[in-house]
This record gives sequence, C-alpha cells and structure tokens, in this order.
Amino acid sequence: MRTKTKPPELSKTKEFQRFKQAITDAKRVLISTHALPDGDGLGAESAIFHYLKRAKKACRVYNPDPLPRRYHFLDPKRTTLLGPSEVEIWDNFDLWVIVDTNDPRRLGKLWPELSLRAKKIVFLDHHPEIVGAQAIQYPPHASVLSDIASSSIGEMLYHLFEELDLAEINKDVALGLYVSVMTDTNSFRYARTTPAAHEIAAHMIEEGVNPEEVYQAIYSSKELSHLQLLGQLLQNTKVTSNGKIAWLEMGLDLRKKHLASADDTQSFLNLLLLLKDAEVVCLFREEDDNQIRVSIRSKGRIVINRVAMELGGGGHDYAAGLALSAPLDKTREAVIGRLKSLVSSYEKFGKDKV
Repeated sequence: MRTKTKPPELSKTKEFQRFKQAITDAKRVLISTHALPDGDGLGAESAIFHYLKRAKKACRVYNPDPLPRRYHFLDPKRTTLLGPSEVEIWDNFDLWVIVDTNDPRRLGKLWPELSLRAKKIVFLDHHPEIVGAQAIQYPPHASVLSDIASSSIGEMLYHLFEELDLAEINKDVALGLYVSVMTDTNSFRYARTTPAAHEIAAHMIEEGVNPEEVYQAIYSSKELSHLQLLGQLLQNTKVTSNGKIAWLEMGLDLRKKHLASADDTQSFLNLLLLLKDAEVVCLFREEDDNQIRVSIRSKGRIVINRVAMELGGGGHDYAAGLALSAPLDKTREAVIGRLKSLVSSYEKFGKDKV
C-alpha cells in the first residue's frame, strides 16, 4: 500500500536536496528531539534510527531528557532512545538530524555542546517558522526542512523515506511512524489530521503495528496518584467571565506530592476541550527548574501560536506552547491577557481577520 496524497513539492526543494545529499554522504548520524519529548518526536526518532540502520548507517539517539516511562515500549531494552549521560557521543559526526522542532533553544544544553561537533545539521519540522523578535538565526552548516502541511513528523518522514528509497519500512520503522502520527493528531482528532495520516496508519498496521497495544501503552499509563492530581486540578479549573478561555494551574509542590512527572500530566489539558463554551484552553505547569511551561490548545477556530511566539515559544496554529522564567501569577497574567484580546478580536472580526 502507498498513500495517494504525497506532497510533490517537498522533494523539489533545495532543502530536501541538501538533506538527501547529507544522508547519502553521512557515515555517522546523531538524532535528537526537543526537551520534554513527546510521542511525535520520539516516534520519529525511533523510525529514523531503524530506517538508517537498515541503510547501513551508524546512528545514535541523544536527547536533552530521558525517555518517559510510557514510551519505553519503543525501546524495551533501553539501548536506543537515550538521554543525558546514557550514551557516549562521538567527538565528531557527519550529520545531526533534529526532529519536531525548528528552535535550537528547545535542545537545551545539547545545542552549544553538539552543534560544533556536527559537520551538517538538519532540522526536520512541521511547525510554522518562528517570526518576530524571537526569530532564529541558524549557523551556516544548519538547514531546516519543513512541511507545515504534514500532521506530524511521522507523516513527513513517510514521504521522505519514499523519496530517499534507502531501505524498506519494517515493523520497527512502522512502529515509530505510527506513534508519531497517532499521538500528534490526538488519535486522528485534531484539525490538522490529513487523509495521508489515516493512510499511513493503515500501512503501518499492515506492517505489524498493533493499535490497541500502542494506545494502551501510551494512554493507559496513569497511576492512581496521577488521577487524584487531575481531579484536584479539575476542581480548580479557572475560566474567564464569558467562558471562552479555561485553564489549569499546577505548582511544582502539588505535582511532586502526587509523584507525577511533567510527562505524566501532558494529556490533562485535552479534558478542558470538553467544555462547550471554551474556545482556548491552557495548562500552566511549574517545571523542575522552576520555569513555568504553558501549553495552549484551540478548538480550531482561533489561531493561537502567535501568542506563544510573542512570549518566546512557538507551535502549530491550534496547539502551541512556551516557557517563562517568571512567577506563575505573572505568567498567567501575560498569557491570559493576550488570549483575551485574541478571543475578543475573533468575536468582533471573525477568523480571517484575527
């Protein structure tokens, strides 16, 4: 089976040609994703790793953070998707492939540590370009290959693998692609879900991926204490006077009390989308480094990534995020204030004018 919706423009870009040449020439490839990795980035890493291994390339994965527990099934022997101090990095390598971000800041300490060791760097991404005061300056040996029409990095990779034609997709590659597509479309429910996403998922199932096992591993992974934390948060849900914006606030002490990691709380925000009046929802979570990380979701009528970009973050039109080194109350004031203005403009002028 092959998808009928392959975007032809991707393979014609100079960025793709540079990537193809870099992959062809590379003998040692390092693969990374952003801090606080999610299913899209981790699934994509796993797919690239196994694909390039089949193409006889030397590959290593090295991430800013350890592999979250619910994704251990992607690397059951804990030898592939590795984090800080878990793998020895080459002094020099031919290519550094960074997936699911176009922002070097999201690599934390890895960027200054490794960017000079790589002969070439390619960001594989599907987020809009970061614009405004937060625009990114890339070094001369780095490039960005982006396809914002792809629902996930997994979808983008599927098309890239077809163009590269270096190896066949086997079950290991298929599992990573499926996890990426499934998680970043929220089980095919987000507005950016494409026909290709469904077709790719079908192909991966044909290759041996078990959808039930994947879903249970990722989403049926909560401890009782995590549900108790969620209950406490939901009891204290905040909404604006018109109900158009709703949010949760999670301090570090509360999260630690319930023995929850940041990843354990990633799915909490989706429950606020059940509110019939809410157009935009947020989760304010205090991180281990005392930054406040903000996740923002829209029901698909109001584009919210510009708010994240104004405050140093980024993301998709309807799913974005940012992190601020500011107290929770100041962060909430900055984000909710901007979202109120955005919602007001939407109600006054409509989607096309916002």
